[in-house]
Amino acid sequence: MGISDLYLSIGQQRNISHFANIVRIAKSDNQISPEEIEFLGKISKKYNISEEQFKDIIKFPEKIPTIAHLDCVERIERLYDLLGMVKADQHVEEQEILMLRRIVTGLAFPLNRVDMVVDHSIAMDMDGVSADSFTDSILKLLKMR
Repeated sequence: MGISDLYLSIGQQRNISHFANIVRIAKSDNQISPEEIEFLGKISKKYNISEEQFKDIIKFPEKIPTIAHLDCVERIERLYDLLGMVKADQHVEEQEILMLRRIVTGLAFPLNRVDMVVDHSIAMDMDGVSADSFTDSILKLLKMR
């Protein structure tokens, strides 16, 4: 195995971990809506999740650990995808917010700012907000810009 293979393996592990986190949010209210399935399909393609991996992760997302070794911008990009799942069916459920808080904590956002980051993210109108604009907003919130 070459270095590039190792990098792809680590990158794919991160993608699988992230996808499992998104599935955790989808399943947090004990059902996955058609809109959420559609969103999961798009995300799985974005992160090169195979059909077999997709099915396995949908069944048992808890078997996949959260990988927190990401830089700040990568964590915010992951949060953007997670928020997309929370808002995919136009109904933000309390269970989804609780799961999002756990995942944001697992992604190693500053513990004293997890609630602030999640609350700010949930309050944002995501229609037309690009990942870059979202990232800028969170960086400003964290006083990193």
